[in-house]
Amino acid sequence: MVARIASAAVAIMVAAAALTLACWFVFSWTTDATLVTFRTGSMSPTIPQGSMAVTVPVTAAELRTGDVVTVQRDGEALPVTHRVVEVRTPPPELAAPPGARELVLQGDANATVDARPYVVTEARRTVFAVPRLGAALMVVQSPIGMGSLTLLAGALVTWAFWPRRETSTPGQPSSVLAGASP
Repeated sequence: MVARIASAAVAIMVAAAALTLACWFVFSWTTDATLVTFRTGSMSPTIPQGSMAVTVPVTAAELRTGDVVTVQRDGEALPVTHRVVEVRTPPPELAAPPGARELVLQGDANATVDARPYVVTEARRTVFAVPRLGAALMVVQSPIGMGSLTLLAGALVTWAFWPRRETSTPGQPSSVLAGASP
């Protein structure tokens, strides 16, 4: 009885995970949404460190003061995600492309705005964030997390294919012997 409940629970969890992944892939494919993990606390308390956010691309013309956006920093590999405190037209001496805007950004936990404004033609607007989900994903992506998941997957596969002992109710023949002739 416990084995049946455990099997049903595992099947339900696998189905739920598969459905969630399928929904995410359809959503991200149709909207070009991406996931952003917050590794610092610069957006706390609104978006605490370790949160994961869903972002969608928008043109610079769509950006408004108060939006939380992800933009690429000049010369750096990692982007920055901060709140827009001002949107303005770039000065002519910057020779910005058509449709570009100059963004002044500031993290919610920061006392001052970012050192330099960002000139962008598009950015990624944060739609929503889930606290601690990014931290959980970072643990899973670590070497220990990946090793643990590999061991867990191996154990589940072994358990699923391990031969079962046939049990029979007293007075009833085993299913293996039911068709055997005397």
